Amino acid sequence: MEAIINLIEREEYELALTSLVKALEGDGYNIELLTLSAHVSFKLEKHDEAIEKYHSLINLVPGKADYYAGRALAYHNIGEHRLALADFTYAITLEPENGYRYASRAFIKNYLGDHTGAIEDYNKAIELDPEDAVSINNRGIAEEKLGRQTVAEQSFARADLLAGIDNQKNSQTGKGLRTKDPKGRAYKVDLKLFSRTIKNLFVSAKERRKFLDFLLKRQ
Repeated sequence: MEAIINLIEREEYELALTSLVKALEGDGYNIELLTLSAHVSFKLEKHDEAIEKYHSLINLVPGKADYYAGRALAYHNIGEHRLALADFTYAITLEPENGYRYASRAFIKNYLGDHTGAIEDYNKAIELDPEDAVSINNRGIAEEKLGRQTVAEQSFARADLLAGIDNQKNSQTGKGLRTKDPKGRAYKVDLKLFSRTIKNLFVSAKERRKFLDFLLKRQ
């Protein structure tokens, strides 16, 4: 197990998956191995494989919200957005006080055009975690899509403040996080933000190990 985790920490996912497949041949119902295998398949963008592994994990441990959320992400990446929405909704029933669950569902709602529903979920996520800059930013995106420009700008400003972004400095150096549309108006990228955030969340070996330890916690 330690050798496999080391491979994952080094982002050697193909080697990790090969080792996991071999290990599972003799222990096909091992929760830790299956969890890591689903995670690695997702990282390799083998989303159909990840979904099947999450199916197995949910059958084995039906009360673990992380497995529904993991399957939801994989569903989203293959275009099954309604199934993703259903899984995120069930994850909320399992962890109703976890703001991240609401933020995840809000992202899918926004993607599907339910901007009002997305704002409601982002509001709940922010109520549970008032310093969640990503949810505040993404709420602004949904507000903007409904034509609520003033409140959207307030959300963006609050998110930037929490994230420590100096917009005046960024505008002077050209290194800000915002870009411009063809008419010179500021806009924020949203469609890939969620997946990109997940992918880049853990940038150090220490943080990746903490994440793997979290994945392996049993109910």
